[in-house]
Amino acid sequence: MKIALLGSLGNINRFVVPELVKQGHEVTVVTSSEARVPQIEALGAKAAVGTMTDVSFLTKTFTNKEVVYLMVSGASQGGDLNQELLEQGKIFRQAISEANVHKLVQLSSVGADAGPEAGSVHAYHYLEAELKKMTDVDIAIVRPVGFYNNLYGDLSTIKEQHAIYSNIPANVVRKYVAPQDIAAVVLPLILAVPKGVTVRYVVSDTFTIDEFIESLAKEANLPDLHFVPISDEAFAQSLLERKVPEAIVKAFVTSSQYQKNPKQIYGDLTERNTKIGTFKLTDFVTQYAQAIKDPMTHHRSSTIVD
Repeated sequence: MKIALLGSLGNINRFVVPELVKQGHEVTVVTSSEARVPQIEALGAKAAVGTMTDVSFLTKTFTNKEVVYLMVSGASQGGDLNQELLEQGKIFRQAISEANVHKLVQLSSVGADAGPEAGSVHAYHYLEAELKKMTDVDIAIVRPVGFYNNLYGDLSTIKEQHAIYSNIPANVVRKYVAPQDIAAVVLPLILAVPKGVTVRYVVSDTFTIDEFIESLAKEANLPDLHFVPISDEAFAQSLLERKVPEAIVKAFVTSSQYQKNPKQIYGDLTERNTKIGTFKLTDFVTQYAQAIKDPMTHHRSSTIVD
């Protein structure tokens, strides 16, 4: 098949692209960086350099493709996340329609089914809604839960203070996912997009921050690693101090409040529509401990504004 994928060789595509090429498919990878071209071509794929906001570029890239994989990447403009993803959805819809593509896999997020109370992740609702207007396109929507990598946002305070600060209580049950487990869902969907509009959630493991701390304390030999509760206001202030735009801060605080109720944020997940992956807390803790010990190890959080 002829397949186009957004997302360069990022967290998920680094697993998906080699496998598609291995299976003999003609793969085009969209990247905004010329520097990525040699790496993409080394895998046996074609590179298309451009941006996800350029509808003409996307239309040209998607033309004659049997399946397109969409994802939103890059930094937010710092304004209204809902409006940004609404506009992005319109761009995607126009490009898909003009390129006459009829099979689509879209990376979305948990919370896309909810209302404004979901905060930052509610923006994906607008992206999905735009794509669903294409009644002649089969759309497989993949909604991961929070990325394990988001926990790397605490790496500096763990190293320096042996502490994790959060406005979400440490005993709240939360779900996390690894890129390879998302890739394990995305790949078969690209190869066989189901009819109509379908939704699949992806989860790697479920645990509390208390359990994360207990496991990491042992693995990284940090017996005094502890949790420090902070207020929503303190969380907002910490984001502002890191130069996060005020509109984004408000959305993130709302999202964190939403996450305090597991039945709320995970209410749409069922045994039937959710894939449980294989990368567990113990695997992530081993990786995290290495990041603590090795200053050359590079990790960053994965959020809508990254």
